[in-house]
Amino acid sequence: MSGVAHPRRSNAPHVNADRLWSRHMELARVGVVEEVGNCRLALSDEDGTVRDMFAGWCREAGLTLRSDRAGNMFALRAGRDPSRAVVAAGSHLDTQPHGGRFDGISGVLAALEAIEALNDAGIETEAPLAVINWTNEEGVRFAPGLLGSAWFAGRIADETLDNIVSADGARFADEVARIGWRGDMLPVDLTLDSFFELHIEQGPVLERAGAQVGVVTSVQGLRWLDVAITGRDSHAGTTPLDLRKDALLAAGAILVALRRTGLAAGPDARVSVGRLATATDGPSTIVGHADLVIDIRHPDQGALDRLARDCAEACCTAAAEFDCEAEVSERFAIPPQLFDRDCVALVETAARALDLDYLRLPSGALHDAANIAALTPTAMVFVPCRDGISHNVQEYAAPEDLAAGADVLLHAMLERAGIVSRPDGQG
Repeated sequence: MSGVAHPRRSNAPHVNADRLWSRHMELARVGVVEEVGNCRLALSDEDGTVRDMFAGWCREAGLTLRSDRAGNMFALRAGRDPSRAVVAAGSHLDTQPHGGRFDGISGVLAALEAIEALNDAGIETEAPLAVINWTNEEGVRFAPGLLGSAWFAGRIADETLDNIVSADGARFADEVARIGWRGDMLPVDLTLDSFFELHIEQGPVLERAGAQVGVVTSVQGLRWLDVAITGRDSHAGTTPLDLRKDALLAAGAILVALRRTGLAAGPDARVSVGRLATATDGPSTIVGHADLVIDIRHPDQGALDRLARDCAEACCTAAAEFDCEAEVSERFAIPPQLFDRDCVALVETAARALDLDYLRLPSGALHDAANIAALTPTAMVFVPCRDGISHNVQEYAAPEDLAAGADVLLHAMLERAGIVSRPDGQG
C-alpha cells in the first residue's frame, strides 16, 4: 500500500536531517572496522564511548538521564502533565562484530532528533517523552539477544541477568558497572503509554518497492529446529556409492527440501539453515553424522506451526532417501507479535500526512519492540537500506530516508503525547 498524497502543513515540525546524519557519522568514528563498518559489542569500551556521546547530546537537549540494572538508558523530557504515562521511542547502540553504522543506531538517534525538533519548534507536549537505548540487543557478547528489553519486560530474573557470562569471560553486572551505566531505576518507575521503534528494514522489500517508509504491523514468529542426521562412517575409497549411508549427502538433500517447503508455504515464509556441522572432517571419510539448525519464521502462528511440521517431515523424508535417519527437536519458539492497532495507525497516518510512499509489512527480524509490546502499545517504523544489506560493514541507509522515517516517528509520538503549546499559537 502506498501513501496518498497530502500537502505538508507549513507549521508542522520536522527533524533536522543534517543534524541526524552528522550524529550517525560521529558515532561511526568509534570502533571502525574495514573503513565503513563498526564493531561496538555490548558493554565494551567502544559501547561505553558511544553511550557517553549519546548521553552528552541528551543533556544538551535538556533531557534527564537515568539507567537501570541492565544498563538500559532513559533520556526523559517532561510533559505538562507529570501524571501522564511516558511516550517513548528508541532502539539500541550495540553492533555486530562486523556491523554497519545504522542497525539500531538510527532508532536511538531518530528518537533523540524527534525530541530536539520539538525543542527547536518550541512545542510542549501533554505527556512526558523518553528516548531509550536498550542494552545488548545484538546478543553477540552476551546471550541471549534483546537482553535489556527482555529484563525490562520481566522475562529475565535479576540474578540471571547479573550472572550472564560473556564469550570473553566477563560477568554482565560487572561490565555494566565498569562502563558506568548500572543504575537504580526500576521498570515500575517508568510507566509507558506507548513505545515506537525506528529501524532499518534489514531486507530489500522497501527499496524494491520504491517506498521511503515501512509501517510495521508485526514481528514474525520464530522457531528453531535442531536436526541430527545419522548415517555410518565409511571409507571413501572402498565403499560403493550405492551402499553408503552418507549423512552429509542427506544434509544436502535436506537443504534443498527445506527450500521447496518454504517456497510452497507462500511469500511470508522464511526457512533458513545457517549452521551445519559434521562429526568428522577427514577428506577420505564418508560422514556418519551431521547436525544442522533450521530457522523458521512466519507472521501467522498457525502458518508457523504448519511450516515447522512440514520442515520436520521434509527432513525425515530426505534423510531416508539416502538410508539415513533424521531426528528433529525444537530448540525454542517465539510466537508472532502483533503491534498495537492504534499505534500502527498513527505511523501510517503520519506517513500519509508527510506525503511519503510507504508499505505495510511485518518485520522478519526480532527487535526490542517485540518485548516491549507485551507491556505497552507499540509500533515500528522501517526505513530502507541499500540492497537490503545489514549485519555487514556495507550496510547503508540514505540521509533522506532516515530523515523521512524520523519525521514519521516524530509525528506519531506527537499525536500520542498531545500538544500543549507551540509558537504559532496552535495546539
